[in-house]
Amino acid sequence: MKRIILALFVFIALQACTRDLSVIKQKDTKWELTRWPNKTMPTSAKATLNVSGGNKIGGKSFCNTYGGNAVINGNAIEFSKIFGTKMYCEAVGKAENQYYADLEKVTAGRVSGNRLYLYQNETLLMVFKKAE
Repeated sequence: MKRIILALFVFIALQACTRDLSVIKQKDTKWELTRWPNKTMPTSAKATLNVSGGNKIGGKSFCNTYGGNAVINGNAIEFSKIFGTKMYCEAVGKAENQYYADLEKVTAGRVSGNRLYLYQNETLLMVFKKAE
């Protein structure tokens, strides 16, 4: 019972400060990965996420460039058909594969200030900072 009440409280608190994803659906935006909970982020390379036309994604996945589709509805977001170039990058290859896997797990997101938070249900997967 305590877990249910706690989960409900967290959900309500998140909803109170959550802006939906309309800002990234209505205009092209560029984001840089700044936090990746429970994963080791390479220091020698960056990952980016660009959303264009409200339904296309692309960017840099530490080594390679990638693209794919996005479906955004309120705070619900899903990425699909992710593809990337295939350059061999030994130093960041594992991180790159994890990055793609996490993008495919995303089910929700929120924008707060200049940050984009991506979730799988209630689990935070990635935090991006708006790129200049």
